[in-house]
Amino acid sequence: MGKKKKIPRRVIHFASGETMEEYSTDEDDEQQEKKDLLPSVDPATLTWGPYLWFQMLRVATSTLSVCDFLGEKIASVLGISTPKYQYAIDEYYRMKKEEEEEEEENKLSEQAERRFQEQKQSQEGMAIQTAQPRDTACSTFMNLNFESEAEDQSVVESKRDFAVVSA
Repeated sequence: MGKKKKIPRRVIHFASGETMEEYSTDEDDEQQEKKDLLPSVDPATLTWGPYLWFQMLRVATSTLSVCDFLGEKIASVLGISTPKYQYAIDEYYRMKKEEEEEEEENKLSEQAERRFQEQKQSQEGMAIQTAQPRDTACSTFMNLNFESEAEDQSVVESKRDFAVVSA
């Protein structure tokens, strides 16, 4: 016999228009064959003993499924499905995030401070380069003291020497 043509187990359609076909694996095929080997039971053909056993198993599995579903819903409503110390875990991650943000902020402020210092130094360097040296500056104000021989010595001492102003 030739190989069976594999039929995709499901086809997934994406929003972009692409499709993906998902094929079953060999293990899935083996499990499917095992299911096919077990005969399906028709309750109408069973005698009283196996019929009651079949119904009891059916009721038990249904009840267990309902209890499992309701238990999950009640646990989520009461909040007991969350981890016991979730608040501590959340606080840890919040503090870690704040520390990272603070480190980033410090790093940015240090960079800004360095740039400011570099700009300040470059501006001072430019100002020093454009300023004329004091030795060769032309003075626009001349300090002339005219003293007469007859002036009192106290008047001479009270006079101030004015600084040279450069242009």
